[in-house]
Amino acid sequence: MKLAPHLLVVALGLGLVGQALATELKHWPAEQAKALDAMIAANANKGNYAVFDMDNTSYRYDLEESLLPFMENKGLITRETLDPSLKLMPFKDTAEHKESLFSYYYRLCEVDDMVCYPWVAQVFSGFTLKELKGYVDELMASGKPVPTTYYDGDKVVNYNVNPPKIFTGQVELYNKLMENGIEVYVMTAASEELVRMVAADPKYGYNLKPQNIIGVTTLLKDRKTGELTTARKQITNGKYDEKANLSLEYTPYLWTPATWMAGKHAAILTYIDEWKKPVLVAGDTPSSDGYMLFHDVNVAKGGIHLWVNRKDKYMDQINGMMAKHAAAQAKEGLPVTADKNWVIVKPEDIQ
Repeated sequence: MKLAPHLLVVALGLGLVGQALATELKHWPAEQAKALDAMIAANANKGNYAVFDMDNTSYRYDLEESLLPFMENKGLITRETLDPSLKLMPFKDTAEHKESLFSYYYRLCEVDDMVCYPWVAQVFSGFTLKELKGYVDELMASGKPVPTTYYDGDKVVNYNVNPPKIFTGQVELYNKLMENGIEVYVMTAASEELVRMVAADPKYGYNLKPQNIIGVTTLLKDRKTGELTTARKQITNGKYDEKANLSLEYTPYLWTPATWMAGKHAAILTYIDEWKKPVLVAGDTPSSDGYMLFHDVNVAKGGIHLWVNRKDKYMDQINGMMAKHAAAQAKEGLPVTADKNWVIVKPEDIQ
């Protein structure tokens, strides 16, 4: 079949556009890129989706843990401005030292992660989303470690908290998945609204739909009318408007499911799909990401467990979980998937 000259030019032009849009996994080790490329090719344009954790998985370091001391150092978040419901135990002050809110957060984590995970999302209450977006962008633009202090026993330790550093490899993977018709979602144990300010802002490169960021949700309040809502409620009702929400005040009152530990699995069922499983789940923390990593990947479709190996301790833990869960699956006569289709990278491999 011969094409007319002008049609040939159009066809060639479209081909060049397609090539221009084809993202390559250049910031990935060859073996891992090959596995991801094969999975994407097998599952492209079939209504599939992928789910990523955010902190230490989609970028290096932690947004809330750096934004808290960043805003505290500016005098924006203080004990005096902290919502009374968040003053859960006495501050550890001495004659020489006043405890930082960052240190207070660390001590709440020593009580239990189930205490500090919600607290470090709730602590940003009292600001509008527009105000918080400005501080997030300022933190990201600075790129500088944020000085703070915490207690090691009774000793005060000076500490620098790194702000998020975009993983170029993950930006490539997000975009390649979407180019191939695989929807991408974020499932974060951090504040949904704060993570949305990075993941859904095109300048950071992820290019996610704002609706596809799922995380710790607190009620949003209209200061003029007192009306309460959440992005999750709006999205479910088909009435979400990211820009209109910027004037709303972030409150400390929590919405569920809470998106950490088993709550990540629950949120996939609640907000994405009850039966269709993702073809990729990415995480870095055994306790928080383990449930969705082991229970939600569609291994039958060649789905991938993507692990960012940032700590030897966590790698040992996830290896132990693979063996334990594979044995449990076999004992129950279930398909053994827990130890299959793992792609593992170190943070420096994808930076």
